[in-house]
Amino acid sequence: MIVVTLPVYKDTRFLESSVDLIEDVTPAVTKEFTLVIAEDGSDSSETVNKLMEKYSNIMYFQHDERRGRGKALREAWKKVEGEVYLFMDVDLATDLMRLDAYRNLIENVWDFDLVTGSRYVRGSVSERPWLRRFASLAYNWLVRLLFQTGVHDHQCGFKSFSRRLVERLSEEAKSDSWFWDTEVIVLAKRSGFKIREIPIYWFEKRGSRTPVMRLIKDVWLHGTGLLKLLWRIYLSHAPKKR
Repeated sequence: MIVVTLPVYKDTRFLESSVDLIEDVTPAVTKEFTLVIAEDGSDSSETVNKLMEKYSNIMYFQHDERRGRGKALREAWKKVEGEVYLFMDVDLATDLMRLDAYRNLIENVWDFDLVTGSRYVRGSVSERPWLRRFASLAYNWLVRLLFQTGVHDHQCGFKSFSRRLVERLSEEAKSDSWFWDTEVIVLAKRSGFKIREIPIYWFEKRGSRTPVMRLIKDVWLHGTGLLKLLWRIYLSHAPKKR
């Protein structure tokens, strides 16, 4: 069973069209899949109820309190049985119809434990504001330097996981925020799991400009996340090898 997950936070405007597209294209890759909507800190229940009347394979987990994407995904996956778990940003900034990215995300995970879309590997096409692109490239370079992951894009919201890695991360991963994306790659690499980056076509759908305050907030969140992860891995304890 494939578990396709959409983490949602005040994203109702994207939700219906994204679910329709996923329900349309996924059967070409796999017939057996569950679509999980993990909503955290907002309420799209009216839209979701309509979608659940239309599609019988939807599961919905909603919490009014904002806890973070990492925690929302971890808790949702504990409640759903699957062999492969994947998630993607609800705005579908990664185009499912180009570069065969969606098929690769699902099929490659049978040979790898973690498959992640990358905006910065050969073959990818990425359209985003120059300031956010620069900050992202600098951040990914720093993570590679500190943790020797070999990964070029740690924060892309387009990832799939083997069941055994999800079980391991449910114990090891601590971050509740967006930094979870980086944390899971670092922990998987250090624990000996196999990782693959795949090229994607990625288009910024939340606006052509990056608000400075949003960028400052992201820098703070990921900067503090890196410091905590450095402490855990190098000064406290490292995740045990498999």
